Amino acid sequence: MADTAKDASQESTEEQKPAAPPWGDDFDAERAWNLVQNLRSEKDSLKGELATARQKIQEIEAGESDGLKELRTRAEAAEARAKKAEHELTLSKVLKDFPALEGFEDLLTGDDEEAIRSKAERLAAIGKKPEEGAPKDGAQEEQKGGNDPDGQEPDGEQKPGLPAKPEADLSLTPGHGGEEKVAFDPAAIALAARPASL
Repeated sequence: MADTAKDASQESTEEQKPAAPPWGDDFDAERAWNLVQNLRSEKDSLKGELATARQKIQEIEAGESDGLKELRTRAEAAEARAKKAEHELTLSKVLKDFPALEGFEDLLTGDDEEAIRSKAERLAAIGKKPEEGAPKDGAQEEQKGGNDPDGQEPDGEQKPGLPAKPEADLSLTPGHGGEEKVAFDPAAIALAARPASL
């Protein structure tokens, strides 16, 4: 029991001693307050510097994006000019082979020389008679039929498979109901116009 009393007395003396502050024995409240004030003002100035730095970064990025837009626009314009020049070069190559197509460049369209050349060949073939022994295609037959409107050969024979040109029915003129035509007889008209008493 004696130990218990001794422990209790030690505990009571420890409880009576004031607890040591967590900031140590050399704490100066006025100095701490000055440090807090200085840190707050430093924090505010750093926030201002951060805001200006962010603004400068945005301005630089905006300037770069404007520069990139300008470069993109210039690149697209250069690409369009190059494509136009390439098309004109291809047209000049094709027109050397087909000089009769001068003035019809707007009809010669295509992405490459092969497409433009095929259109030039088709345009050049318009109006030409097919050569002997050359295979006939549907476009040439239609064109040939379009050149001969009565559907007959020059010697008078009718082409097989094409209808002859129909004759116009002149009895169906305005004011007539489609009755049979009466032959024009000027003497009969003159007799009918004379008075009967003469």
